[in-house]
Amino acid sequence: MSESFEELEAQYRAALNRVGEAYRALQDVMGDPKPIPLGEEPPVLTKAERDAQTEAMQAFQEYVPLRDRYWATRWGREGNPPKS
Repeated sequence: MSESFEELEAQYRAALNRVGEAYRALQDVMGDPKPIPLGEEPPVLTKAERDAQTEAMQAFQEYVPLRDRYWATRWGREGNPPKS
């Protein structure tokens, strides 16, 4: 049996919140991005930085298909297609 629109919307909101939290945590750990000066080596990433990057990437990868399914379902359900 397929999920209801309300269940899909709850999954979408949870995934969107996870992405937001993961990217806030990433910024807290890494700080603002800074360019690497020409000729300098890239900085060594700590385990906490790598873990934060991995969580942000995984959260986003799980969010994208849910986002697409949610909006395709919502547009079809509401008869409200996206504007170009």
